[in-house]
Amino acid sequence: MSNRAKVLIVVDMQAGFMTESNQHIYNAINRLDFHAYEYIFATKFQNIKSKNANYFDILHYNFMTQDSETQILLPEDLKYIEVKKSSYGLPKASLSKIISIYKASSSKEVHIIGTDYDSCVLAIGFQLFDAGLQPKFYRNMIGSHSVDKIELDEFEKIYKKNFGNDCFIQ
Repeated sequence: MSNRAKVLIVVDMQAGFMTESNQHIYNAINRLDFHAYEYIFATKFQNIKSKNANYFDILHYNFMTQDSETQILLPEDLKYIEVKKSSYGLPKASLSKIISIYKASSSKEVHIIGTDYDSCVLAIGFQLFDAGLQPKFYRNMIGSHSVDKIELDEFEKIYKKNFGNDCFIQ
């Protein structure tokens, strides 16, 4: 591994989250140079009541339970490490693996793309930051599938406050 390990985390780019409001993310991701990264982790949200009943009981969120909804939508030839999750953030084992990649590296920067910047992308950013890493977000490759979303321009203030003024790429 080189001195500058490069990790990309692709958050929940799944069929059930693709909507008209975040279609631009899927299009932009197809133009990304994935070869620039040594490790690509792609999260796969699965709404499984036995693993996290809060989505069902508190949020009344009954989606992302079928294979057709949870299918990851990335280029077919792309090699990535699939991270199954039933929460907003990364499972402990996956977070530990990412941290271990960086222990021997002089870089602490982790790049993040995906959906939703107002929940899962933000939660993963906090996890990485709290672990001593520096999350950086491709501004044109994060979005929200929610109809009642907060616009990214407004949310950008929260990202810069919590991750630094230079937390966005492009």
